[in-house]
Amino acid sequence: MLEKFTVIDLIKTRSASIVTFVGNTVKFNTQTAAELRYPAFVQLLSNPKDKQFAVRACNEEDPNAVPFSKPEGKQIYQIKIGCTAAVDIARKMAGWTPEEDWNVPGIFFADENAIIYDLSTAFAPRPKTGGRKKAAAVPEQDGK
Repeated sequence: MLEKFTVIDLIKTRSASIVTFVGNTVKFNTQTAAELRYPAFVQLLSNPKDKQFAVRACNEEDPNAVPFSKPEGKQIYQIKIGCTAAVDIARKMAGWTPEEDWNVPGIFFADENAIIYDLSTAFAPRPKTGGRKKAAAVPEQDGK
């Protein structure tokens, strides 16, 4: 009766994490820090064969560790890492131009304390909104 079913993989879960590639910067939303349990340092990883990018919590002394998160409750709006090498690798894997900005949703892997981003699931960021609208120009009248 259950031959059409598959076992649910409990070690990977849908994630609220989003990574954004903009310019030479990798940006992570605050949910990323929460899911990784607010690590002070992370490693950025790539899987060119499957076109995947990943972030994994690590210790400061681990190879290529980069500063990441403030402690819980002290986190700011988003985490920005200026890393041209990582951005270039992601853009090359996905075939993106340097002018394009992309958001990529992640999948959390609890056993690895890592989040993997499949670059094929990328979507363009929403245009920025807000600010004051400019007043419409009033056409000049002839003075009649």
